[in-house]
Amino acid sequence: MLSNEEYIKIILDSPVPCMWIEYTRKEDEYYINILGINGELDKIKKDVFKLNFDYKLDKELCKNFILNIEDGVKQFKVLEYVSLLNSFYKIDVKHISKNKYIIWFTKKIEIDENIKELIKKMDVYLWCKDKNGKYVYINRPYESYKYATPEYIIGKNDFEIFPKEIAERFVKDDKELLEGKKDYVEALSFFNENCYDGINKVVKDEDGNIIGTIGMCANTLWKDRKTISDKISDSRMLELISDTIPDSIFFKDVNGIFRHCNKVFAENRNMTKEDIIGKSEKEINTLDKKIKKYEAEEKEIVRTKRSLITTNSFEASDGRIMYFETIKVPFLDDHKMVGGVLGISRDISHRREAELEFERLRMEFFANLSHEFKTPLNLIFSSIQLIEFMMDKGDDSKDYRTYTNIIKQNGYRLLKMVNNLIDSTRLNAGCLEFNPINYNIVEFIENICDSVQYYSNQEHIKLIFDTNLEEKIMAFDLEKMERIMLNLLSNAIKYNNENGQIEVGLNFTDESLEISVKDSGIGIPKDKLDEVFLLFKQVNNRMTKKSEGSGIGLSIVKSLVDLHGGSISVYSEQGQGSEFIVNIPIIVCECKKQKIEKIKHNKYVENINIEFSDIYTAVKSV
Repeated sequence: MLSNEEYIKIILDSPVPCMWIEYTRKEDEYYINILGINGELDKIKKDVFKLNFDYKLDKELCKNFILNIEDGVKQFKVLEYVSLLNSFYKIDVKHISKNKYIIWFTKKIEIDENIKELIKKMDVYLWCKDKNGKYVYINRPYESYKYATPEYIIGKNDFEIFPKEIAERFVKDDKELLEGKKDYVEALSFFNENCYDGINKVVKDEDGNIIGTIGMCANTLWKDRKTISDKISDSRMLELISDTIPDSIFFKDVNGIFRHCNKVFAENRNMTKEDIIGKSEKEINTLDKKIKKYEAEEKEIVRTKRSLITTNSFEASDGRIMYFETIKVPFLDDHKMVGGVLGISRDISHRREAELEFERLRMEFFANLSHEFKTPLNLIFSSIQLIEFMMDKGDDSKDYRTYTNIIKQNGYRLLKMVNNLIDSTRLNAGCLEFNPINYNIVEFIENICDSVQYYSNQEHIKLIFDTNLEEKIMAFDLEKMERIMLNLLSNAIKYNNENGQIEVGLNFTDESLEISVKDSGIGIPKDKLDEVFLLFKQVNNRMTKKSEGSGIGLSIVKSLVDLHGGSISVYSEQGQGSEFIVNIPIIVCECKKQKIEKIKHNKYVENINIEFSDIYTAVKSV
């Protein structure tokens, strides 16, 4: 058997890099000293092993070595990254005497210099880490980040290089890989105002043991750019577009840090963009209850990868309560990995006010409708009770016509309200039929005016009809035009003064017909003129006039005028009366010639009785 000295003499000429060491133990203290190295190891790194083993080699390797010795293992093999040699080595350890060991280093992972040069020129970032999380290779420095050069990064871990929130993300991903929970990790990472799309995988030795991780990423914000000036120019263009959009735009990474916001978003927070970007909601003094709400929303978005629509409110600097509708969507990469949350907020304060106003009008409408239904129903039931009472007494001498007229009139009122509700629904749904025919509109409107003379006379109101043409054939829907005229005339009577006047005028031009219905009544306040055609809107207070309505009629009139391709407007002064002007384009149907039948006066009696049923006069036969 060879002596130690003879053994060492043989390995000095070995082509495999090696070293021999001495291991001693005193109580709980361990000492490992390097006795020497051969020429091949000296070529790799001169004078690097002259000090203590624990100092010069990785602590994990030293620990592994000691554990094997203490367990009585005489020979073992490991694959480790040796930081001082800047590479992975297969390490063979053999016991040669009581306290002495030989260690052979065989390089297992080596990248050709030409390949290294090629990798450096790739438009991606490539790195390797050992299983302790230390960087052992990086192909190029990160752009615009002075601490991310290869010289600075090699030998350090993520916490020594990157901000805490970034490092925690990287370490978490590496841990899942090294523990075998995942084969690879794909994710977007936002760092130094750039977005990196990366993938991490494990590195294994020939026996399938995990020895580290390897990763690659690309800057997605600057992808496919040619020059730095291009990047700056495009970035400024995107910034300008973002700041021009009137909605608030923001982007947060998965850690809740604002990575972008536009000018409107910052102004709504009474801040500047510089005050917000790079900070969390807490750092920009968002209320705690809102922070919890936002965090819960965004956590759910990241988890489900689904968008979310929310409504928020806050007090502006001038004391106004502003309402915002926010759409939050997950920001996904090509591999459907969530890199953050993109939000777009729109000021809906005006819409909110309109909704509240509409809700108020709707409640007022139903209150009025309840009154409108109850009044005729009470009169109907009262008349029926009186008739039944007289019949029970056997008194057949009295004339029941007064009571039957009341029943008929209020039945018409109920029918009118039901018809208006149905027609309003049909118009909103766009399913009300429009059937124009060619007819003499002068005769048509004049007959309607003649038919309502009875009602105007009952109210001591003079009705005047005038036209600049005695006959004009044009296309219009007879039923719809009748509804338009009857509603305008009934309003002119209801809201007129006793001994007042109504003027109905037709004025024809080559292209259109202007219909004017002017009264001398109570008029409409100027601030209410824009509301007269709104659904459910009543511009006159219940106390100003004995006649009531549901607030649907003029809305229907406008829709019926629209069906004819026309327009309607109103001019009024409070206490001086109102004038409604309808403009209808003159069109003649080009379809097959129709037989025009003269429409008799009595045809309108039923519809007139319905439309004028809310004028409080006992209905008589016309």
